Amino acid sequence: MERLSMKDKLGYGSASLADSLSYNFIATYFMFFLTTAVGIRPATAGMITVIGAVWNGFINPVIGYFADHIRTSRGRRRPLILFSSIPLALTLLFAFTDFPFVSAEGKPFYYGILLMLFWLSYTGFLVPYLALASEYTTDYDQRTILRFFASMFNMAGALVNFLIPSVAVEWLQDAGVPLSLAWSLVGGMVGAVCFISILLTFLSSKKKDPPCVDSGARPGFNPADVFREYVSLFTLGPIRQLIVASIATLICYSIMLADMVYFLTYNMKCTALQMSLFMSLRAVFGILLIPLVARLTVRFDKRGAFGLLSVIGIAGMVVLRMTGVGSTGGIICYMLMVTLCTAIYWSLMPSMYLDVCDYDRLKTGKRRQATIVSFQGLVEAVSGGIGTMLLGFLLQNAGFDGGAPVQTASACEWIFNCTTVIPGAFLAIAIIAVWRYPLTRSVHREIMEKIGETGE
Repeated sequence: MERLSMKDKLGYGSASLADSLSYNFIATYFMFFLTTAVGIRPATAGMITVIGAVWNGFINPVIGYFADHIRTSRGRRRPLILFSSIPLALTLLFAFTDFPFVSAEGKPFYYGILLMLFWLSYTGFLVPYLALASEYTTDYDQRTILRFFASMFNMAGALVNFLIPSVAVEWLQDAGVPLSLAWSLVGGMVGAVCFISILLTFLSSKKKDPPCVDSGARPGFNPADVFREYVSLFTLGPIRQLIVASIATLICYSIMLADMVYFLTYNMKCTALQMSLFMSLRAVFGILLIPLVARLTVRFDKRGAFGLLSVIGIAGMVVLRMTGVGSTGGIICYMLMVTLCTAIYWSLMPSMYLDVCDYDRLKTGKRRQATIVSFQGLVEAVSGGIGTMLLGFLLQNAGFDGGAPVQTASACEWIFNCTTVIPGAFLAIAIIAVWRYPLTRSVHREIMEKIGETGE
């Protein structure tokens, strides 16, 4: 069995910090920033996220197709990863800047465009980055281990996201910095950290993504070809189960994560420091859960580990909704359940999509890793937009007022629902879909043996 070195694992995992930090920064604070600092209505803010999701859904297959067909002297994956990291950092800065020359009527358009630019650069980095993992190893267990290392960096990014931004904004304001500039500085800091973590992966993966022989070639682009590729992939049974699981899990993720800020702010009346400390527990619990997930994966395979931990998370959220969260201990239990409901996906799902790459290679003889993982990005983008839009409409219909320091009882009740039982219902759908996913360890071993026999 081929084994990856520690340098390989750490080098590849580094960019997952940028993946997690940028994604969670937008998912956690963007809607909150729009509704409380900029003054955009919740439903309008939700629609802005949908616009970004639709755009991301469009560009994912394009970038996936492009990343599979590009040939450069620096490899197939790495150039696009590095090229996308620069606009990724810049959009994180500008998306959290309230420019005075933008009118109230123009703000939804301004932030909608910035969100589209963010998703373009994020997807431009993430799709080839996820596909790059297939260049490291084809071994089922080594690939899973590689994702566990990526998950540790993913959780580190989440820890930075939950622990620093809100405290940094409050600290800057206390120092006399205007709110707009405070958010801009924090956005710039987040962007810089993301760029550095991606750069480390770019530098460490040179031997994994060697120069292409036909480096002068340029990939042609025909929308019909992209469409045909996606139709072809959708005929693969395993990917259909992953699509359903991804949609349901990411709706749960986006609702729960975005609503968590509202819940801690208005229901639990936490200060910025308290909120950051509590939210950072998700990352801490996530890191502590990685060895457990690894053990459960060895014993029950990926789908069994996902199902077991997700069921515990759903059950815990139902209990908390029935009993209430009224103490520090209750908030800690709540954060543990949030972790179980939202963190397991990132440890297991990317490697499951890579297993589909091998299944596709056996069935079609093609190497379409970037196109397949872009499918993951597409459904994540669409489901994330749906989840945030649903949250916006639910909060607005419940009477949420972003300008009010205290919310009504109805608004607080629905804030609680949206962080417990409503996302839990979507996660239950994901559990069923994952359980029907057929590519277990033994099946994947048979696939690789057949590929070896055919010489594909």
